[in-house]
Amino acid sequence: MAKPVSYNPDSPNEKYVPLPSAPLVTLSENAVLQPPLTRRGTGPGMIIFLPPLSAFQANAEGDKTLDPEPVQKWAEEGFAIVGITPSASGWSVEESIAKGVDALLGLKELGIKDKFAVTIFYPNILRTVLDAISRDPRISCVVSFGTTAAMTSTVPVAFHVPTSYEAPESHESTLVYKYKTPSPYFILPQAEDYKPTFASIAHTRNLVFLRKHIGAPHFDIEAIWDEHTYFEFEVRSVAQTMGTMVQEPYVNHVTTMTGGIGRQNLTAFYRDHFIFANPDDTELETVSRTVGPDRIVEEFIFKCTHDKTIDWLLPAVPATGKRLEIPMLGVVNVRGDRLYHEHIWWDQGTTLLQAGLIPTHVPFPLEDGKSMLRLPVTGQECARLLVNERDGKSNEMFEWGIRE
Repeated sequence: MAKPVSYNPDSPNEKYVPLPSAPLVTLSENAVLQPPLTRRGTGPGMIIFLPPLSAFQANAEGDKTLDPEPVQKWAEEGFAIVGITPSASGWSVEESIAKGVDALLGLKELGIKDKFAVTIFYPNILRTVLDAISRDPRISCVVSFGTTAAMTSTVPVAFHVPTSYEAPESHESTLVYKYKTPSPYFILPQAEDYKPTFASIAHTRNLVFLRKHIGAPHFDIEAIWDEHTYFEFEVRSVAQTMGTMVQEPYVNHVTTMTGGIGRQNLTAFYRDHFIFANPDDTELETVSRTVGPDRIVEEFIFKCTHDKTIDWLLPAVPATGKRLEIPMLGVVNVRGDRLYHEHIWWDQGTTLLQAGLIPTHVPFPLEDGKSMLRLPVTGQECARLLVNERDGKSNEMFEWGIRE
Protein backbone atom coordinates (compact mmCIF):
# COMPACT_ATOMS: atom_id res chain seq x y z
CA MET A 1 0.00 0.00 0.00
CA ALA A 2 1.41 3.37 -1.03
CA LYS A 3 2.32 5.81 1.72
CA PRO A 4 0.36 9.08 1.77
CA VAL A 5 2.23 12.03 0.27
CA SER A 6 0.17 14.79 1.89
CA TYR A 7 -1.99 15.38 4.92
CA ASN A 8 -5.62 14.32 4.57
CA PRO A 9 -7.73 15.20 7.62
CA ASP A 10 -10.47 12.83 6.39
CA SER A 11 -8.18 9.79 6.30
CA PRO A 12 -9.01 7.00 8.79
CA ASN A 13 -5.36 7.23 9.89
CA GLU A 14 -5.93 10.82 11.00
CA LYS A 15 -8.76 10.01 13.38
CA TYR A 16 -8.12 11.78 16.70
CA VAL A 17 -6.26 9.65 19.24
CA PRO A 18 -7.50 10.58 22.74
CA LEU A 19 -4.94 11.15 25.47
CA PRO A 20 -5.10 9.20 28.73
CA SER A 21 -7.60 10.95 30.96
CA ALA A 22 -8.28 10.51 34.66
CA PRO A 23 -9.94 13.37 36.54
CA LEU A 24 -8.29 14.87 39.61
CA VAL A 25 -10.24 14.07 42.80
CA THR A 26 -10.31 16.45 45.78
CA LEU A 27 -9.75 14.57 49.05
CA SER A 28 -9.61 17.56 51.41
CA GLU A 29 -8.87 21.28 51.32
CA ASN A 30 -5.18 20.52 50.82
CA ALA A 31 -5.11 17.03 49.27
CA VAL A 32 -5.91 15.65 45.81
CA LEU A 33 -5.91 12.21 44.21
CA GLN A 34 -4.65 11.73 40.64
CA PRO A 35 -4.96 8.29 38.97
CA PRO A 36 -2.21 7.29 36.49
CA LEU A 37 -2.11 9.24 33.22
CA THR A 38 -0.79 6.46 31.00
CA ARG A 39 -2.24 4.29 28.28
CA ARG A 40 -1.81 1.33 30.63
CA GLY A 41 -3.99 3.10 33.19
CA THR A 42 -2.75 1.34 36.34
CA GLY A 43 0.30 1.76 38.55
CA PRO A 44 1.79 1.91 42.05
CA GLY A 45 0.92 4.58 44.60
CA MET A 46 2.91 7.57 45.81
CA ILE A 47 2.22 10.43 48.22
CA ILE A 48 3.74 13.78 47.22
CA PHE A 49 4.19 16.67 49.66
CA LEU A 50 4.30 20.00 47.84
CA PRO A 51 5.50 23.31 49.29
CA PRO A 52 3.01 26.12 49.88
CA LEU A 53 3.34 28.99 47.39
CA SER A 54 4.78 31.16 50.16
CA ALA A 55 7.81 28.85 50.46
CA PHE A 56 9.43 29.87 47.18
CA GLN A 57 9.48 32.68 44.65
CA ALA A 58 7.37 31.92 41.62
CA ASN A 59 9.09 32.21 38.25
CA ALA A 60 8.42 35.57 36.65
CA GLU A 61 8.28 34.19 33.11
CA GLY A 62 5.17 32.11 33.64
CA ASP A 63 5.19 29.14 31.25
CA LYS A 64 8.93 28.97 30.70
CA THR A 65 8.97 25.17 30.48
CA LEU A 66 6.80 22.28 29.32
CA ASP A 67 7.78 20.35 32.45
CA PRO A 68 4.49 19.80 34.31
CA GLU A 69 4.03 20.17 38.06
CA PRO A 70 4.93 17.04 40.08
CA VAL A 71 1.46 15.49 40.52
CA GLN A 72 0.81 15.43 36.77
CA LYS A 73 4.39 14.48 35.90
CA TRP A 74 4.49 11.44 38.14
CA ALA A 75 0.99 10.42 37.05
CA GLU A 76 2.32 10.49 33.48
CA GLU A 77 5.13 8.21 34.69
CA GLY A 78 2.46 5.69 35.66
CA PHE A 79 1.94 6.39 39.38
CA ALA A 80 -1.30 6.93 41.25
CA ILE A 81 -0.66 10.12 43.22
CA VAL A 82 -1.95 11.73 46.37
CA GLY A 83 -0.73 15.33 46.37
CA ILE A 84 -0.68 17.24 49.66
CA THR A 85 0.16 20.90 50.30
CA PRO A 86 0.67 21.51 54.05
CA SER A 87 -1.68 24.17 55.37
CA ALA A 88 -3.62 25.20 58.46
CA SER A 89 -6.75 23.54 57.10
CA GLY A 90 -7.31 20.09 55.63
CA TRP A 91 -5.14 17.11 56.47
CA SER A 92 -2.26 17.63 58.88
CA VAL A 93 1.17 16.35 57.88
CA GLU A 94 1.01 13.76 60.66
CA GLU A 95 -2.23 12.19 59.42
CA SER A 96 -1.49 12.58 55.70
CA ILE A 97 0.50 9.35 55.37
CA ALA A 98 -2.23 7.05 56.69
CA LYS A 99 -5.06 8.92 54.96
CA GLY A 100 -3.11 9.15 51.72
CA VAL A 101 -2.39 5.42 51.59
CA ASP A 102 -6.02 4.64 52.44
CA ALA A 103 -7.17 6.87 49.57
CA LEU A 104 -4.82 5.12 47.16
CA LEU A 105 -6.05 1.69 48.31
CA GLY A 106 -9.56 2.75 47.36
CA LEU A 107 -8.49 3.47 43.79
CA LYS A 108 -9.30 0.77 41.23
CA GLU A 109 -6.31 1.87 39.13
CA LEU A 110 -3.85 1.02 41.92
CA GLY A 111 -1.59 -1.78 40.67
CA ILE A 112 0.47 -2.56 43.79
CA LYS A 113 -1.29 -2.62 47.16
CA ASP A 114 1.46 -3.44 49.66
CA LYS A 115 4.19 -0.91 48.78
CA PHE A 116 3.96 2.88 48.62
CA ALA A 117 6.42 5.72 48.14
CA VAL A 118 6.62 9.25 49.54
CA THR A 119 8.25 12.24 47.86
CA ILE A 120 8.87 15.46 49.80
CA PHE A 121 9.36 18.72 47.90
CA TYR A 122 9.10 20.83 51.07
CA PRO A 123 12.15 20.33 53.34
CA ASN A 124 10.52 22.08 56.33
CA ILE A 125 8.33 19.04 57.01
CA LEU A 126 10.92 16.32 56.45
CA ARG A 127 11.32 15.40 60.12
CA THR A 128 7.56 15.22 60.68
CA VAL A 129 7.02 13.07 57.59
CA LEU A 130 9.80 10.64 58.49
CA ASP A 131 8.36 10.30 61.98
CA ALA A 132 4.91 9.48 60.56
CA ILE A 133 6.44 7.01 58.11
CA SER A 134 8.14 5.14 60.94
CA ARG A 135 4.67 4.20 62.21
CA ASP A 136 3.30 3.02 58.85
CA PRO A 137 4.88 -0.19 57.47
CA ARG A 138 3.16 0.30 54.12
CA ILE A 139 5.71 2.96 53.09
CA SER A 140 8.67 1.35 51.27
CA CYS A 141 10.86 4.35 50.37
CA VAL A 142 11.19 8.13 50.49
CA VAL A 143 12.53 10.80 48.14
CA SER A 144 13.37 14.19 49.65
CA PHE A 145 14.51 17.53 48.22
CA GLY A 146 16.41 19.73 50.67
CA THR A 147 18.14 19.20 53.99
CA THR A 148 19.39 15.88 55.32
CA ALA A 149 20.54 17.34 58.66
CA ALA A 150 20.10 15.01 61.63
CA MET A 151 17.71 12.80 59.71
CA THR A 152 17.26 9.08 60.16
CA SER A 153 14.75 6.89 58.38
CA THR A 154 13.33 3.43 58.80
CA VAL A 155 13.10 3.00 55.00
CA PRO A 156 15.48 3.71 52.09
CA VAL A 157 15.77 7.42 51.26
CA ALA A 158 17.09 9.35 48.26
CA PHE A 159 18.08 12.91 49.21
CA HIS A 160 18.58 15.67 46.63
CA VAL A 161 20.36 18.67 48.14
CA PRO A 162 22.12 21.86 47.00
CA THR A 163 25.91 21.69 47.35
CA SER A 164 25.77 24.62 49.79
CA TYR A 165 23.93 22.41 52.29
CA GLU A 166 25.80 20.17 54.67
CA ALA A 167 25.02 16.60 53.75
CA PRO A 168 26.55 13.18 54.40
CA GLU A 169 27.73 10.93 51.62
CA SER A 170 25.59 8.07 50.37
CA HIS A 171 25.69 4.96 52.54
CA GLU A 172 23.76 1.72 52.89
CA SER A 173 20.11 2.47 52.11
CA THR A 174 20.56 6.26 51.95
CA LEU A 175 21.44 7.98 48.69
CA VAL A 176 22.60 11.60 48.67
CA TYR A 177 22.74 13.55 45.41
CA LYS A 178 24.19 17.07 45.33
CA TYR A 179 23.44 19.84 42.84
CA LYS A 180 25.23 23.13 42.17
CA THR A 181 22.24 25.31 42.93
CA PRO A 182 21.38 27.39 46.01
CA SER A 183 17.75 26.30 46.33
CA PRO A 184 16.03 22.98 47.05
CA TYR A 185 13.22 24.09 44.71
CA PHE A 186 15.27 23.61 41.54
CA ILE A 187 13.00 20.65 40.75
CA LEU A 188 9.76 22.67 40.60
CA PRO A 189 8.90 24.19 37.20
CA GLN A 190 6.76 26.86 38.86
CA ALA A 191 9.69 28.15 40.96
CA GLU A 192 12.08 30.94 39.99
CA ASP A 193 14.98 28.65 41.03
CA TYR A 194 13.91 25.91 38.62
CA LYS A 195 16.89 24.39 36.78
CA PRO A 196 15.73 22.19 33.89
CA THR A 197 19.00 20.25 33.57
CA PHE A 198 19.22 19.39 37.27
CA ALA A 199 15.48 18.68 37.39
CA SER A 200 15.80 16.21 34.52
CA ILE A 201 18.74 14.39 36.11
CA ALA A 202 17.03 14.24 39.51
CA HIS A 203 13.83 12.92 37.96
CA THR A 204 15.63 10.02 36.27
CA ARG A 205 17.47 9.19 39.50
CA ASN A 206 14.17 9.12 41.36
CA LEU A 207 12.59 6.89 38.74
CA VAL A 208 15.38 4.32 39.17
CA PHE A 209 15.15 4.54 42.96
CA LEU A 210 11.37 4.16 43.07
CA ARG A 211 11.32 1.25 40.64
CA LYS A 212 13.94 -0.52 42.75
CA HIS A 213 11.97 -0.28 45.98
CA ILE A 214 8.39 -0.51 44.71
CA GLY A 215 8.98 -2.81 41.76
CA ALA A 216 7.15 -0.73 39.16
CA PRO A 217 6.15 0.84 36.88
CA HIS A 218 8.19 -0.62 34.04
CA PHE A 219 7.56 0.01 30.35
CA ASP A 220 9.17 -1.27 27.16
CA ILE A 221 10.50 2.07 25.98
CA GLU A 222 12.12 0.51 22.90
CA ALA A 223 8.69 -0.67 21.75
CA ILE A 224 7.26 2.80 22.45
CA TRP A 225 9.98 4.45 20.33
CA ASP A 226 9.58 1.92 17.52
CA GLU A 227 5.82 2.50 17.55
CA HIS A 228 6.37 6.26 17.28
CA THR A 229 8.74 5.98 14.30
CA TYR A 230 6.43 3.46 12.62
CA PHE A 231 3.60 6.00 12.62
CA GLU A 232 6.02 8.74 11.49
CA PHE A 233 7.76 7.02 8.60
CA GLU A 234 5.65 4.00 7.61
CA VAL A 235 2.02 4.92 8.26
CA ARG A 236 2.69 8.67 7.95
CA SER A 237 -0.06 9.63 10.34
CA VAL A 238 0.06 12.89 12.29
CA ALA A 239 -2.71 11.85 14.69
CA GLN A 240 -1.24 8.44 15.49
CA THR A 241 2.27 9.86 15.87
CA MET A 242 1.00 12.48 18.33
CA GLY A 243 -0.99 9.75 20.09
CA THR A 244 2.28 8.19 21.24
CA MET A 245 3.30 11.38 23.09
CA VAL A 246 2.50 13.00 26.44
CA GLN A 247 0.12 15.93 26.79
CA GLU A 248 2.78 18.58 26.09
CA PRO A 249 5.73 17.09 24.15
CA TYR A 250 8.42 18.66 22.04
CA VAL A 251 10.93 17.86 19.31
CA ASN A 252 14.17 19.79 18.84
CA HIS A 253 16.35 19.23 15.78
CA VAL A 254 19.29 20.97 17.41
CA THR A 255 21.33 21.56 14.24
CA THR A 256 18.65 23.53 12.40
CA MET A 257 16.54 24.61 15.41
CA THR A 258 13.44 23.08 13.84
CA GLY A 259 10.69 21.10 15.51
CA GLY A 260 7.78 21.98 17.74
CA ILE A 261 7.44 23.01 21.38
CA GLY A 262 4.12 21.91 22.85
CA ARG A 263 1.33 19.79 21.39
CA GLN A 264 -0.17 22.43 19.12
CA ASN A 265 3.15 23.52 17.60
CA LEU A 266 4.48 19.99 17.29
CA THR A 267 1.30 18.80 15.56
CA ALA A 268 1.67 21.62 13.03
CA PHE A 269 5.36 20.79 12.53
CA TYR A 270 4.68 17.11 11.90
CA ARG A 271 1.78 17.94 9.57
CA ASP A 272 3.38 20.73 7.54
CA HIS A 273 7.14 20.19 7.72
CA PHE A 274 8.09 16.62 8.62
CA ILE A 275 5.92 13.55 8.07
CA PHE A 276 5.05 14.39 4.46
CA ALA A 277 8.24 16.36 3.77
CA ASN A 278 10.62 13.41 3.70
CA PRO A 279 11.61 11.90 0.32
CA ASP A 280 9.91 8.65 -0.64
CA ASP A 281 13.17 6.69 -0.42
CA THR A 282 13.94 7.84 3.13
CA GLU A 283 15.59 5.12 5.20
CA LEU A 284 16.87 5.03 8.77
CA GLU A 285 19.71 2.61 9.47
CA THR A 286 20.23 2.06 13.19
CA VAL A 287 23.90 1.80 14.16
CA SER A 288 23.55 1.46 17.93
CA ARG A 289 20.91 1.85 20.60
CA THR A 290 21.45 2.48 24.30
CA VAL A 291 18.40 2.03 26.51
CA GLY A 292 18.22 3.73 29.91
CA PRO A 293 15.49 4.05 32.55
CA ASP A 294 13.62 6.74 30.62
CA ARG A 295 15.77 7.48 27.56
CA ILE A 296 16.97 5.92 24.36
CA VAL A 297 20.19 7.15 22.78
CA GLU A 298 20.38 6.06 19.17
CA GLU A 299 23.05 6.39 16.52
CA PHE A 300 21.64 6.08 13.03
CA ILE A 301 22.23 6.94 9.38
CA PHE A 302 19.57 9.06 7.70
CA LYS A 303 19.48 8.10 4.03
CA CYS A 304 17.53 9.71 1.21
CA THR A 305 17.68 11.36 -2.19
CA HIS A 306 17.35 15.12 -1.85
CA ASP A 307 14.58 15.33 -4.44
CA LYS A 308 12.42 17.81 -2.52
CA THR A 309 12.88 20.53 0.08
CA ILE A 310 13.41 18.85 3.45
CA ASP A 311 12.32 21.58 5.85
CA TRP A 312 13.83 20.18 9.02
CA LEU A 313 17.16 19.09 7.48
CA LEU A 314 17.96 21.78 4.89
CA PRO A 315 15.37 24.50 5.52
CA ALA A 316 14.34 26.49 2.43
CA VAL A 317 16.93 24.70 0.24
CA PRO A 318 15.47 23.50 -3.10
CA ALA A 319 16.01 19.91 -4.20
CA THR A 320 19.53 19.16 -5.41
CA GLY A 321 18.93 15.57 -6.50
CA LYS A 322 21.93 14.46 -4.44
CA ARG A 323 22.10 11.23 -2.47
CA LEU A 324 22.48 11.88 1.27
CA GLU A 325 23.76 9.52 3.96
CA ILE A 326 24.06 11.49 7.19
CA PRO A 327 25.18 10.17 10.59
CA MET A 328 22.77 11.34 13.28
CA LEU A 329 22.30 11.01 17.03
CA GLY A 330 18.96 11.06 18.79
CA VAL A 331 18.10 11.23 22.48
CA VAL A 332 14.51 10.23 23.13
CA ASN A 333 12.92 10.84 26.53
CA VAL A 334 9.99 8.57 27.41
CA ARG A 335 7.66 9.39 30.29
CA GLY A 336 5.60 6.39 31.32
CA ASP A 337 4.39 4.75 28.12
CA ARG A 338 4.55 7.88 25.92
CA LEU A 339 7.27 10.08 24.46
CA TYR A 340 8.08 13.43 26.06
CA HIS A 341 10.77 14.77 23.78
CA GLU A 342 13.30 14.10 21.04
CA HIS A 343 16.69 15.82 20.77
CA ILE A 344 18.25 15.06 17.38
CA TRP A 345 21.43 16.47 15.91
CA TRP A 346 23.98 15.88 13.18
CA ASP A 347 26.94 17.50 11.40
CA GLN A 348 25.48 20.05 9.01
CA GLY A 349 28.87 20.32 7.31
CA THR A 350 28.61 16.85 5.79
CA THR A 351 24.96 17.51 4.89
CA LEU A 352 25.88 20.66 2.96
CA LEU A 353 28.83 18.95 1.28
CA GLN A 354 26.82 15.89 0.23
CA ALA A 355 24.08 18.16 -1.15
CA GLY A 356 26.69 20.03 -3.22
CA LEU A 357 26.05 23.30 -1.42
CA ILE A 358 29.58 24.01 -0.22
CA PRO A 359 32.94 23.52 -1.96
CA THR A 360 35.71 21.26 -0.74
CA HIS A 361 38.18 24.20 -0.88
CA VAL A 362 37.86 27.91 -0.02
CA PRO A 363 40.30 30.83 -0.47
CA PHE A 364 42.58 31.40 2.52
CA PRO A 365 43.11 33.93 3.90
CA LEU A 366 39.81 35.32 2.74
CA GLU A 367 41.24 38.81 2.16
CA ASP A 368 43.53 38.05 -0.80
CA GLY A 369 42.74 34.42 -1.60
CA LYS A 370 46.33 33.54 -2.51
CA SER A 371 46.00 30.04 -1.04
CA MET A 372 43.25 27.44 -0.88
CA LEU A 373 42.14 25.71 2.31
CA ARG A 374 40.54 22.29 2.13
CA LEU A 375 37.63 22.34 4.54
CA PRO A 376 37.71 19.66 7.27
CA VAL A 377 34.39 18.22 6.13
CA THR A 378 33.68 14.76 4.73
CA GLY A 379 30.87 13.23 2.70
CA GLN A 380 29.22 9.82 2.81
CA GLU A 381 32.49 8.23 3.89
CA CYS A 382 31.89 9.46 7.46
CA ALA A 383 28.62 7.49 7.51
CA ARG A 384 30.35 4.36 6.23
CA LEU A 385 33.06 4.63 8.89
CA LEU A 386 30.39 4.88 11.59
CA VAL A 387 28.72 1.69 10.37
CA ASN A 388 31.98 -0.23 9.91
CA GLU A 389 35.15 0.96 11.64
CA ARG A 390 37.28 -0.63 8.90
CA ASP A 391 35.43 0.99 5.99
CA GLY A 392 37.62 4.09 5.72
CA LYS A 393 40.75 5.70 7.11
CA SER A 394 41.12 7.85 10.19
CA ASN A 395 43.19 11.04 10.41
CA GLU A 396 43.43 11.80 6.69
CA MET A 397 42.36 15.38 7.41
CA PHE A 398 45.69 15.95 9.17
CA GLU A 399 47.27 16.17 5.71
CA TRP A 400 44.70 18.48 4.11
CA GLY A 401 45.16 22.08 5.17
CA ILE A 402 46.40 24.84 2.83
CA ARG A 403 47.75 24.50 -0.65
CA GLU A 404 49.18 27.19 -2.95
